[in-house]
Amino acid sequence: MNSRKLAFFIIWLLIIQTVSATFISITTTITTDTMTGGIAKTHVKLLNSGDETAYNVQVSLITDTFKTDQIYVGNLDPKIPFEGNLNITKTKEIPSGSYPLVVLTDYSDANGYPFSSVSPTYMTYKNPTVSKVSGAFSELSLSGKESKKIELTLRNLDSSQHDLKVKLILPRELKVVNDNKNLSIGSKEEKKLDFDVSSFSALAGSSYVVLASIEYDDNNLHYSSFAQTMVKIIEEKSPFTFNIPSWLPILIVGILIAIFLYFQFRKGKKQ
Repeated sequence: MNSRKLAFFIIWLLIIQTVSATFISITTTITTDTMTGGIAKTHVKLLNSGDETAYNVQVSLITDTFKTDQIYVGNLDPKIPFEGNLNITKTKEIPSGSYPLVVLTDYSDANGYPFSSVSPTYMTYKNPTVSKVSGAFSELSLSGKESKKIELTLRNLDSSQHDLKVKLILPRELKVVNDNKNLSIGSKEEKKLDFDVSSFSALAGSSYVVLASIEYDDNNLHYSSFAQTMVKIIEEKSPFTFNIPSWLPILIVGILIAIFLYFQFRKGKKQ
C-alpha cells in the first residue's frame, strides 16, 4: 500500500467512527380535552426523530387525581409518527380548575436497554384557572451513583397566601428520596425547596427532563403549574484522568499523516 492510499484509508476509518453512532429521540405532543363530566381524552402524538427504531414503546399518565389507561405502541420507527388516545376518568369529587398530568413514555433500544421520558400537560375540569405561583429549578449534573440536591425556587405573585402541594416527577432512570412536599407561601413571597436526586440506571452522556408540579386550592378552584429542568448525566471521573477534547485524537492523526506524507515526498525526490 503506497503512502497516499494509506492516508486515505486512515481518514476513511476516522469518518466511519464519526458517523456510525445511532440514537433514539422521541418527541411527545399532547392535546387534552376539557373534562365537563366524568370522562375525557388525551390525544398523544409520538415522533422518533432519531435514526434507530425504539422498541416496546408504551405511553401512560402520571396523576394523583384521575384514573387513566395506557397505550402499547410497540415499535416506533424513525420519522414515522404514532397517534393515539388515553382515557381519563374522574374518581372523586374535585373543584373546578386545572390539574397537572404527566405523560410517561417507556421504550427500549435494539439491545433491550430500557429508557423513559416525562412530558407535562394539564387537565381542565369544567373551568380553566391560571396559577399565580411559579417555580424555577437550579441546574444539576450527576455522575455515578452520587446523590445531589436539586433546588426549586417558588414565587407567589398573588396577593394572598397559598398552601402548596409540590411533587417532583422523574423518569424511571432517576430516583428521589422524598418526592412530595407541602408548604405555605405568603403573598409576594419566595421560598426554596430541595430534593435529593440520584441516578438509578441513567447512562453517562444522557440528559433527562425533570418536572415539579405545584398545586393549590383557592375559593373552591384548583390551580396548578409546572417547573422543568434537565438533569445531565456525566462520566464518573478518576482523580488521575484528564479531560481530552473529542477533536484531539483526530488532530493528532492528521498531524501524523502530514508528517508521514512529507517524509515520503522527500524520499521520492531524493530517488
